[in-house]
Amino acid sequence: MKFMGRLRGISSLIFNKDEDGQVSSSSFLKNGSMLLEEIIASCNGRYNIPIRNFSAEELLKATNYFEEQLTDDAFYKIYKGSLEERLVLVKRFEEGSWSTPVSPLAIRDIVITLQMSSHKNVARLFGCCLEFECPALVYDYSGNEPLINKLLYDRDRASDHDQDRLLSWKSRLSIAKDIANVVVYLHTALPRPVVHRNLKPTNIMVDQHGVAKLFDFSLSISIPLGESGVGDNPVGTFGYSDPEYNQSGFVTEKTDVYSFGMLILVILTGQRVFSKDREEDEADLKAYVKKNIEKDQFTKILVPRILGEGGGIEQEQQLRASLALALRCLELKGENRPEMIDVAKELRRIEKSVLFCSVRP
Repeated sequence: MKFMGRLRGISSLIFNKDEDGQVSSSSFLKNGSMLLEEIIASCNGRYNIPIRNFSAEELLKATNYFEEQLTDDAFYKIYKGSLEERLVLVKRFEEGSWSTPVSPLAIRDIVITLQMSSHKNVARLFGCCLEFECPALVYDYSGNEPLINKLLYDRDRASDHDQDRLLSWKSRLSIAKDIANVVVYLHTALPRPVVHRNLKPTNIMVDQHGVAKLFDFSLSISIPLGESGVGDNPVGTFGYSDPEYNQSGFVTEKTDVYSFGMLILVILTGQRVFSKDREEDEADLKAYVKKNIEKDQFTKILVPRILGEGGGIEQEQQLRASLALALRCLELKGENRPEMIDVAKELRRIEKSVLFCSVRP
């Protein structure tokens, strides 16, 4: 009886009913049940988490029938909209041709995002909709733009406008530090350690103040207490996913460390993790960076926007330290990679040296 009472308590937080007191669709019942189960499993029975539940009709009106798409990923698309006189982003998950069921990913995204809601570098979840075949998430929108739009640089088709939109070195370093802090929080502050498994620029938004917001936790997985990892089929994004995990099927916190190392390389170079435009033996970004460092062509790999800042020897030292950290994170064996908390500490140290250099007389 106590358990059923808890279920009713949770349902009162997330279930809206129509005028006849009936839920509006079979999708609502299916998704609602999964959400209840995930909240109970993930929060150790502590689930006093308020969340708005919007109807499908409300989101269709808010987005003008999903008219303005901002970005997309394998399992979802993100649309701009207006809801209750506020700007929002609507992430709509969709089933595709892949074998992985998508609804559980959306449910996982909702629950982890709610648990992370107090962190300043996590996109704030305004509510969700359970009436579509796959759930949709609704976020506050404050001029958010995908980080990837502010990072990538095409040397062959560059223009002054391209340079203007790209982030400065100081901003790039701040974003790396902030995302590192989010991942540390994910690993250490929840009831059980959670591994993100899909860290990449397209899963990071930058708001109008330049603050980074991690906003997708759909592939995250919890590690049982007292265990170093958990077995699961490899998932993630090509180029960012940990090769050791891909081979063994064993997820650890070091899985995120590898992905974060690749993220740092993209932040520094402004290039994709894999590109046919580079030489054949440099198609992989890690190989490209290593080769040019060995040839003492350090400046060749950096975004021209950074080189044009004229930071001198101090900035070069900061850039080299960041590259060295990234390559340590990208060691093939997880045991040779640093802990995520040590990565965050090193980035804070590097950032402090940036601030120190900027105020020197």
